[in-house]
Amino acid sequence: MKMGMEKLLQFLLKSRTQTYAGGRGKTKSILDGSVQLEYKEGEWLYRDIYYIGNGIFTGLEVVHFQGKPAWSMCYYGDFKKMTESEVDKVLRGALMDKWKEARLWKKVEWEKDDFKYICKPDFEGSIDKMAGTEKILKVGEQVYTFLYAGGYIA
Repeated sequence: MKMGMEKLLQFLLKSRTQTYAGGRGKTKSILDGSVQLEYKEGEWLYRDIYYIGNGIFTGLEVVHFQGKPAWSMCYYGDFKKMTESEVDKVLRGALMDKWKEARLWKKVEWEKDDFKYICKPDFEGSIDKMAGTEKILKVGEQVYTFLYAGGYIA
């Protein structure tokens, strides 16, 4: 079976709604002290492993196809000016409302109540190659920063 880039993209976007954004997919972590989320569909497996503490988190997302890594992205976030529940509420809202948009390589904005979410890539990339930042503003003040980079590795 051939993977196909569009299938990879659709699986990645769906996986995020089935794990973090949807509040599901938690499984026993393979790395001590980390949180691990997974979603599987046929020959596809999505895995998100991250560490969180002191208002900081770091992680790695990987999509496997037929047991081999095909796509990966690393990330770092700082939410020291927010509570974890505020971050989850804003991010999950933005990710679920905008899940069909390829936000990692296209600018995406979302607003609700006092919060504004902005995802801004560093360049016009694609699922092949991407890097950029996310931020959350609360009443105009930046209270969250997220840095990411990744791409196609198969």
